Amino acid sequence: MTNITILTGRITKDLELKQAGQTTVTNFSLAVDNPFKRDDTSFFDVVSFGKTAELLNNYCSKGSKILVEGNLKQDRFTDKEGKNRSVVRVVANRVEFLDSKSSNQGQPKQQANDSFANAGTDVDNSLPF
Repeated sequence: MTNITILTGRITKDLELKQAGQTTVTNFSLAVDNPFKRDDTSFFDVVSFGKTAELLNNYCSKGSKILVEGNLKQDRFTDKEGKNRSVVRVVANRVEFLDSKSSNQGQPKQQANDSFANAGTDVDNSLPF
């Protein structure tokens, strides 16, 4: 069985890097426009871990355009009122930064060399997304 998700959209709020045990984690929402219907946007919850989370935190902010490749994960839990709940998130395995370096959005929060900025990401603007 296959569980692959690819989304292209814009980050909806500034990212916050958190520590979860020995791993770094970033949760964010991605706004994805429907290319076939005007004024139709979906919002997807995304979580990233480790180096991917660190790179997103260092080089992206609210409004940054990115491509996320990952898989869907469903978490089930019981809330405070005893009701069963379910949350579906995209677990990001790979992220591509899609903003141009000259645009105002997606500017690095701090100066870094290009080899570090592209570590763990494969930027390919030829994708049809």
